[in-house]
Amino acid sequence: MKWHPWATIVIALLLSACISDLYRKPSPVLGEDIANLSEAYVKATRGGILDFTAVIPGKVYHPKDGYIHYERLWCLDETKGSLDEYQQIVDQLCHLKGGAMVGTWCAATSNALPLFSASIEQNGTVCTGGDPTTIVITYEPISSATSTEWRLAAEALGYRKAPK
Repeated sequence: MKWHPWATIVIALLLSACISDLYRKPSPVLGEDIANLSEAYVKATRGGILDFTAVIPGKVYHPKDGYIHYERLWCLDETKGSLDEYQQIVDQLCHLKGGAMVGTWCAATSNALPLFSASIEQNGTVCTGGDPTTIVITYEPISSATSTEWRLAAEALGYRKAPK
């Protein structure tokens, strides 16, 4: 059986369409955590063809201290996303959770408990393809924003309750 060149092109187009569907920019929904939202944003805005950092675990659980830490360094393709766009997504998630952003922290508007922290920045270097090297760091409670372990960890990580 002879392979037709057009079949290769059709298969390649279908495969690329399926892969691009896997990496759509996220839209915040109630109940979603900041680490998963951030990971989806990284995948959707990644520059280059291969990303070897994707094999490095980005989400680390700290059960004793009651929080999840997510950190990812990647090449941000600025035609696909930006720092401002990520921050808008974070702001939307914070609002959905009943909070307001104060610096990098989302605090509940009802009781000022820390709900999560999210920051994104570029370190001034560029990747091989010319895209800026970008890092995102998040912290969130494992179980509940009311847990003592999470509140203590959040304070150690820089959360400051606004004075009344």
